[in-house]
Amino acid sequence: MIFKQHYSGSLGNLYTITNAQGQRLIIDPGVSWGDVLKALDYDLTDVVGCLVTHEHGDHSKSAEKVIEYGIDVWMSAGTRDAIKFRNDLNRKSVYILESSVVETGIGNFSVLPFNTVHDAQEPFGFVISCNDEYLLFATDTSNITQKFEHKFSIIAIECSYDAIILLDMIERQTINETLAKRLLTSHMEKENAKRYLREFCEMSQCRELHLLHMSGDNINHEKTRQEFEDEFFVSTVICAE
Repeated sequence: MIFKQHYSGSLGNLYTITNAQGQRLIIDPGVSWGDVLKALDYDLTDVVGCLVTHEHGDHSKSAEKVIEYGIDVWMSAGTRDAIKFRNDLNRKSVYILESSVVETGIGNFSVLPFNTVHDAQEPFGFVISCNDEYLLFATDTSNITQKFEHKFSIIAIECSYDAIILLDMIERQTINETLAKRLLTSHMEKENAKRYLREFCEMSQCRELHLLHMSGDNINHEKTRQEFEDEFFVSTVICAE
């Protein structure tokens, strides 16, 4: 599988996974439809589905357009209910996933959703498999409580902020207090991401690590990327806002 971050952050998100057969799966169309099309090289023929983690606009902005262009969209019932679909027909066209119940086939991909911790109605992360490879995807969550038996080839995990930098910004009053509190309770801190990888993941088969949703000045992007690469000996990819 090939995982790509096209956009990642509070300004908008868009991710794709491509399998060996050339099928593509979209995750979180949270940018304009024009930007989605551009990222897909204006070719939707091999797109077999779209996953939405939660209802916030930076993750779901173009979900309705995806449906209108004939692509199946999958999300939790809570996310479906929270998204204000303009068209009732589009709302009914959404396929519902249930957390940790059963894997769902989308094209040649298998998707297992799991609950995440965020200020949304029923947010999900995903374990996605194809051709004997497994990918862990988790964004917009303060932590991950599940331990999976799989040896992941690719891990895409939230690494939103550095607590030391954030606390310094709070002391210097260079960050909005409401925003700072929200980061602390609904997004994953750098050391929490490291701890999860260190204690809950078997890294021996991991060939690529993606750090997601890195938040503006609240984290040193390149320094953090290098820290993860040095500790886990895995090629580490970031996508700055």
